[in-house]
Amino acid sequence: MLGPKALIDRDAAKQMLTDVHAATVQDLAQTLGRLKGASMKVGQLASFIDAGVLPPELRDMYQDAFASLRDSAPPMENKLIRQIFVREFDSEPAALYASFNLNPVAAASLGQVHRGVTHDGRDVAVKLQYPGIENAIRSDLAMTSVVKPMVPLLAPGLEVDDAIAEIKARVLEECDYITEASHLDFLADKYSNHPFVMVPRSLPELSSRRVLTMEWVSGAGFDEMKRLPQAERNRIGEILYRFYYGSLHRYGFTSADPHPGNYLLLEDGRMACFDFGLACELPDAMRPLLKEGFLALIEGDVHQLFETSVKMGYIRRKDRIDADRFYEWVRWSLSPMVEDREYTFTRDFIAERTAAMLDMRNPWWAFIRQLNLPRWAILIYRLELGIFAVLAQLGATANWHQITKEFYGEAEPSTEIGRVEERWRASSDQ
Repeated sequence: MLGPKALIDRDAAKQMLTDVHAATVQDLAQTLGRLKGASMKVGQLASFIDAGVLPPELRDMYQDAFASLRDSAPPMENKLIRQIFVREFDSEPAALYASFNLNPVAAASLGQVHRGVTHDGRDVAVKLQYPGIENAIRSDLAMTSVVKPMVPLLAPGLEVDDAIAEIKARVLEECDYITEASHLDFLADKYSNHPFVMVPRSLPELSSRRVLTMEWVSGAGFDEMKRLPQAERNRIGEILYRFYYGSLHRYGFTSADPHPGNYLLLEDGRMACFDFGLACELPDAMRPLLKEGFLALIEGDVHQLFETSVKMGYIRRKDRIDADRFYEWVRWSLSPMVEDREYTFTRDFIAERTAAMLDMRNPWWAFIRQLNLPRWAILIYRLELGIFAVLAQLGATANWHQITKEFYGEAEPSTEIGRVEERWRASSDQ
């Protein structure tokens, strides 16, 4: 039983944690308010936070701050929109498209989205980048002040300079819509005629570094998906897991941004996935090691998991890390994939997992700060956090263990969706 002194210490620790996050929120609001693109990007985290990424007592604090940032970006004036097209194509949108709606239909992290129709009759989505946003992001001082308060959210134990360098590189990559178009078309090729995933293609002749034109898709958004019967939400969860994780393991490439605004449920039941500015490419040397580590984890091979993790860079000082404790941490944090059973993602699981990173009262907090997150794995970590949060909002249930083994070629498809995809892969030679 805890005595009075222990209760006082726990209350003091709780208050200290709250004060730290309150100061962080204030700093983020002030800093991001000066960076339109970063404001929008961080504002997207609100949907992950709603899934329980933060402890309940901190959730509202971040939610309110991020919501105000997300809603603070006014649409561009029509004159500015025309100037963008003249600068990029030496022509106004009225000449480039059969029709072009100057009123945006959606906001993007670094710009806004319009609807148009090409001269050959194709409906298209046109993403325009805010003028000057790349120059703002290139400011070392601004990027440093934006990222530093969020390093604990990203990865305890990660070197701050590594985190800033990687995030800066990836956000700057998002500013290049030609690169995003190549990501889009790569996955569109891989998922051509897929039974439950659709990736729209870009239109190169109407795309540039600042303008991205792609096939238009329309369907149900994530809020509508969450209101569907549970069986359908399970199906959606499995599709998203197969697309984001399956692409990583099968092709070494995937989107690192499973934000709920980046996919729509089509009328025919397929999922349309788009917005691939933030992409994750797995180094060739890491692909066999990820499989080796996963198999060691599910087989209970403590020594092999430890040694493989050293090779991957997750452990820098072997002499300071207990192998059994490390195995216990990895098994717990990846329990949905490790346990060979039907597993339901819950907000409580997300909150508990994130508390290990953010809450100094958590028994894992000190241990994981001795670990490392290698730079190559930062976006994989972001993908994992994001997809787990989305599955928790859906309350999705599946045997994620068997599905993951399937990605590594260690199991036959265990679901009807998996069997349908396997037949498609056999017929399309993917």
